[in-house]
Amino acid sequence: MNVIKPFLIRSIVSLLVIIPLALFVRSYAGSSTLLADINGIGWLVGVLGTIYTFVAAFTVVEVWSQFNGVAALIAKEAKAVTSIWNYIDYLNDEKIDKQMKKALQNYLIASESEKENAARGVRSEHPSKQLIQIFKVLDGVEFDDKRDAAVFPLLVSSYEELSSVRSKRIEAGTARIPSPLRIFFTVLSVLLLSTFILLGFVSTSLYIYNV
Repeated sequence: MNVIKPFLIRSIVSLLVIIPLALFVRSYAGSSTLLADINGIGWLVGVLGTIYTFVAAFTVVEVWSQFNGVAALIAKEAKAVTSIWNYIDYLNDEKIDKQMKKALQNYLIASESEKENAARGVRSEHPSKQLIQIFKVLDGVEFDDKRDAAVFPLLVSSYEELSSVRSKRIEAGTARIPSPLRIFFTVLSVLLLSTFILLGFVSTSLYIYNV
C-alpha cells in the first residue's frame, strides 16, 4: 500500500499534465498538420517503442530478481534466528533463555522497522544494537555441562550466519537501478510520449486515448 499510493498519485498528476498539453499541441498545430506527418512519426514511434520495450523488460527482470533475492535472504535470516533460539533452549539455562528471548524479540522488531529504511533507500546500521545484544547474551553463556560445550560452536555459527545474512539483506534492500539506466529510461519515456502527442487523429477521444 505504501508503494501503490504514491504510484497512483504520480500517475494521476501525469495524466492531468499530459492530456491538456497534448490537446494544446493538437489545437495549436492542427490535426491536419499532424496527420500529414503521421507516416514519419509512426516510424519513429515504432523504433522508440521497440527500444523502450527492451529497456522496460530488462528493468522489470532486474527489479524482480532483486525482490526474489531479498525474499530469500529474509528466509535465511529467519532460519538463523530460529536456530539460535533452538540451540539456546538446548542449553537448559533459564536465565540465558530469558535474555535471549528478549534479545531476539528486539531484533525481530528492529528488523520489521528496517523495511522503512530500505524503502527510502537508507542503509540501516550494521551491526545493529539488537545484534550486539544477541552477542552479549552468547558471551554470557557458562559451560556447566558437556551439552554446553557441544552446542556453543553451533550457536556461534548461527550468530555469524545471522550477521552475514543481515548484512547482505541490507545491501540488497537498498540497491537501486543504476542512475545512468534510470536517466536513459526517463529520457526514452519522454521521447516516446512526445511522439505519441505528435500523432494525428481526427477523433479527439481517440487522440486522448492514444496519449
